[in-house]
Amino acid sequence: MRNRFCLNAATIKSTSLERQIQLASAAGFKGIGLWLEDVEAALSRGESLYEISESLRDAALKVEEFCFLGGWQEADEGGGSRIMRDAQRIFQVSQALGCDLVVAVPAQAAGFFESGPQRFRRVCQIAADFRVRVALEFVGTAAEVKNLRTAWHIVSTAGCENGGLVLDTFHFFVGGSEAEDLANLPSEKIYLVHVSDAMNVPLEKLRTSHDWRTFPGYGIINFVPILEQLDRLGYQGAISLEIWNQQLHRADPADVVRRGFESLCGLEKLFMTAKMARQGET
Repeated sequence: MRNRFCLNAATIKSTSLERQIQLASAAGFKGIGLWLEDVEAALSRGESLYEISESLRDAALKVEEFCFLGGWQEADEGGGSRIMRDAQRIFQVSQALGCDLVVAVPAQAAGFFESGPQRFRRVCQIAADFRVRVALEFVGTAAEVKNLRTAWHIVSTAGCENGGLVLDTFHFFVGGSEAEDLANLPSEKIYLVHVSDAMNVPLEKLRTSHDWRTFPGYGIINFVPILEQLDRLGYQGAISLEIWNQQLHRADPADVVRRGFESLCGLEKLFMTAKMARQGET
């Protein structure tokens, strides 16, 4: 599992792209999740996509995910063309940096579920021109696409070869998904797993802010059933640490990345212990 650890740059969002790459590599991560706005900021400072690619190569980091495309589900006619231009840009930059996976997030408000599959299909069609896959991330605080079941409805109904899912453990918990929901999913449609824990506060608070996220193993999420189901499905994709937390953004980023890697190692140990115990019972 350790060779699949990835650092989503949201975890240290206040740092520059160059520093994100340096810290991820130094901590032992093999992959990194980049954000378009951070790449655009580097480009505005005079860096080129080639130079960024070289930095990633020198750091021995693979870009496992590119974040994120929003607005595609709820855009009106006037905004639709702009969103499609945004989609083309993120797919273009992602492809240039050797990443074939872009994360798409759904509408927060209600009223857009019915048109979701059609609009997701359109996004996937544009992505296909760049040989990029689109991973829909359900959001536990959203009105409609807040759990695995609703997200899978959109992806499966859209029926695109390059359309799949992100499983984010925080949103999985907050949105009311169950480990059993994974049982009947095609394993090849789980494109990415985001990992963070939830602090021990009432569920209502968890639904109001991302800042209640914490390192895996520091909170109240039971990761073992989720990891066991992923193991049964044969999931071999990235395990990406993504912790949106303003307090961590103000902390020493090197310490945050180090603790993040260590927390993933702890999660790996927890899972392997549970797996061995289960095998011992049989």
